[in-house]
This record gives sequence, structure tokens and C-alpha cells, in this order.
Amino acid sequence: MARKANFDRQEKLLIAMELFWKKGYANTSVSELVEALNINRFSLYNTYGDKQQLYYEALETYLNHVSFPLAKPLAKEDADLDTLADFLKKFAKRQREKTCGCFVQNALVEHAGEDHQVLRKGHFIFDYMLEIFTHALENAKRQSQISPDTNVHQLARLLLNHIQGMRVLGKAKRYDDLDDAVACLLGLLNGYRVEKH
Repeated sequence: MARKANFDRQEKLLIAMELFWKKGYANTSVSELVEALNINRFSLYNTYGDKQQLYYEALETYLNHVSFPLAKPLAKEDADLDTLADFLKKFAKRQREKTCGCFVQNALVEHAGEDHQVLRKGHFIFDYMLEIFTHALENAKRQSQISPDTNVHQLARLLLNHIQGMRVLGKAKRYDDLDDAVACLLGLLNGYRVEKH
């Protein structure tokens, strides 16, 4: 019978998440994980399985501790165009603060779409972002914030594409480009805004 770990499993997962997020799967060795988590190899394998299983759990932890909390305002029932604009500003700011990009995006690029577990997590978060973008835009339409003939599904996809590009600009530390890009995106959204008389 496996012995119970005498450490906080979730706390160690957060450390592994940060390491994989920063260095990627291939560039993170088991030795580095053992050192960063401050546990021995036996405990690592006994608790998380192999390096790959720990990586998958770290990706899941990223979704639950980084992606979903960041998107929380857009998931609210009353999210609208103003919520969306505020999210984009904060999202751009975050790229300056955390310059290792999106862990899921990094994983998708590193594995070139060949790892089905990584691909599944990528589809999951992208579908989720499309869903909450669309929800906010549909609310904006109902509230007459934007034109009734706006194709909210296409606009949501455009936003998804742009935020992924913003991640890359942040990683490259091209902050002026990032600022200009988000300003143009906000201008585009305002172009859909209906003037109230």
C-alpha cells in the first residue's frame, strides 16, 4: 500500500506549475522538480506518477488557479461590453507582470498539437473563453450597447485570436506593441457601440 504523503499535495502542484510554465516540459528535468518541490524522487513518483502525469496535473492547476480566476468577471451573468473592455485592459496589464505567457499556449506550441491531453486542455480553455466572450457580447446586444446585427460569434473568435497574440507580445516584452494592439481592439469594440440618444 502506498504511504500517505507528509506534505501538501496541492501546494507542491503549484510549485510544479510555475516551473513547467516558465521552462516548458522538455527543459524541466526530474532533478529540478525534486529540488523545487523539496521532495525525494520516490515521493514525487508515489504522489504524482511520472513527470508527464505531473505535467498534466500542473496544466489543470493552471486552468483552475490562473485562467478561470482571470476570466471570472466575464463569466458573471451580467457581463457586458464594459466588462469585456475592462477584462482586455487588465489582460494586457497582466502580460507585463507575468512574462512567461500562457502555460496552455506554451504547451500547445511545445507539443505541436501532437499530445492529445494538452490539445484537449487547449480546446477546453479556448471553448470556455469563446463562450464567455459570446455571452458578454450577447448581453451587450440585448442592452443595446452594440448594434443588433453584430455577429457576436465572429467577434468572440476575433477576441480569442487577439488575446493569444497579446500573450506572445508580452513574452517578447514588446509592451508598446501590446499597448497599441489593445488600444486598437478597444477602438474596434467601441466601433460596434450604439450611441444612446
